[in-house]
Amino acid sequence: MIQIEINKKADKPLYVQIRDRLEQAIVDKELNPGDKLPSVAAFAKQVGVTQATIRRALEDLSKQGLTKCYVGRGTFIEDFDNKKSREKDFSDYQSRENLNGFRSAQARPELKFAAQQLRRGISEGLAELMNLAMQPDLISFGKGIPDPKLHEPGFLEALVKDALTEDQEKYIACIDCQGFIELREEIASRYENKGVHITPDQVLITNGSQQAASLVALDAAEKKQHVICEAPCFQGITQTFVTHGNWVDTIQRDEFGPVPEYLDYFTGESFLLYACPEFHNPTGTDMASERHEYLVRWAKKNKAVILSDEIFQDLRFEGSSLKSFYNTLGEEQTIIISSLSKSLMPGLRVGWMISSAGRIRTFTKLKRLMDHACPPLMQGIAVKLFQSGKYDEHLKRIQKIYLNRRNVMLECLKQQMPQGVTWTSPKGGFSLWVTLPEGYSSIALLLSAIDKGINFLPGPLFDIDQRFVKSFRLSWAWSDQDEIIEGIEILADTIKEFLRQPPGDSGLSGLGNFQ
Repeated sequence: MIQIEINKKADKPLYVQIRDRLEQAIVDKELNPGDKLPSVAAFAKQVGVTQATIRRALEDLSKQGLTKCYVGRGTFIEDFDNKKSREKDFSDYQSRENLNGFRSAQARPELKFAAQQLRRGISEGLAELMNLAMQPDLISFGKGIPDPKLHEPGFLEALVKDALTEDQEKYIACIDCQGFIELREEIASRYENKGVHITPDQVLITNGSQQAASLVALDAAEKKQHVICEAPCFQGITQTFVTHGNWVDTIQRDEFGPVPEYLDYFTGESFLLYACPEFHNPTGTDMASERHEYLVRWAKKNKAVILSDEIFQDLRFEGSSLKSFYNTLGEEQTIIISSLSKSLMPGLRVGWMISSAGRIRTFTKLKRLMDHACPPLMQGIAVKLFQSGKYDEHLKRIQKIYLNRRNVMLECLKQQMPQGVTWTSPKGGFSLWVTLPEGYSSIALLLSAIDKGINFLPGPLFDIDQRFVKSFRLSWAWSDQDEIIEGIEILADTIKEFLRQPPGDSGLSGLGNFQ
């Protein structure tokens, strides 16, 4: 038997010291497949610890597949290399047959219903948790909308007065369901300046981009399109598709965009793929050019439509705007949605959709059944805002403020976060994505963070299947420089304390052994 030395004065728990020593012995071939370990009682006496400590160490090794206990025979070292190979083969098979772990639900209505109920139940529980996290006295790293304090005094009043210099009858009468022609012309002109050549009849004005997504979801359900969303993503999108009767499959997104090997399994159907190319919510990263090109090839091959969410596009601090799917894939296979909710204010409820003129006519008919048209006064405000140049002046001012906040947050993270914690470095938008070491839950961390005076959004909120438990979104949108400095210090201390606990399985709730 190998020699195991422990340090009872060390911060590392005794069972972890024993587990790590045994794991290293297996890797170094000091212990080989088939070798029998001493009984728990003998092992505890040999090392000088309690039997409970030995059992905890062996339990971890068993979960890793390094040992196996046989009743009446004892604990033996497993053939881990062969086991990993078999598991990988089986995992690959599962991925090919069942990418989401539940694609068979499409063929089994009762299973599909059960899965939808499970998704809904966990999601509702997380929503209740976030009600607790949004207390007004917390430093907020959870908000994903513009900071209202950044608007100059009288800003909204001035916008309304500018709009009312026009004939007020146009705001009283019932208007074109597609939206003010002046507003559609302004939007078309702005896209023209970005190199996206569209006409006003290819623009539909909506009540924010969320209504645009709802129109697409209704149309997808009617056409029985197979809906795919990248994950993580803003759950308001996936929930919109589900609410309108669509089953949603997800494909994993990394810092560069949707991962090709996941998307490769989707072939031969009528697909609708949702993606957020610029300043992706929640990771904050841009889609890499190679991934963009891959998505275009996949979409052309499968005659798929890409729903491109460009809501953060005007909040770029660094670099150039990305290529538009409208230019690389074409108007018949591209739907763009965006709004003024992130760059100006969500309360204005002015958004838009861009696609082929024929598709826009179809969606206009659907919108007429919802609310007839976006409120005329809100559209008039947007028109004046664009025409006067005030919108561009506003962008320049807030981009500098958000850039400074982002830089402060990145520097604080760099200076204070413990080893093993990673994060993205966005070139714009409102937020970044933090990832904890394996075996640690952002949900359990959030509960500790709330108690210390800060909040953030845990990873499972950004996935319809509540994955990404070890990650969370940090936003600089609502916190000024001093709050960011104080908040990140609190967060770093909370994480350091959190990581002193041993890693483990967080369970379906994400709470693990939260105390």
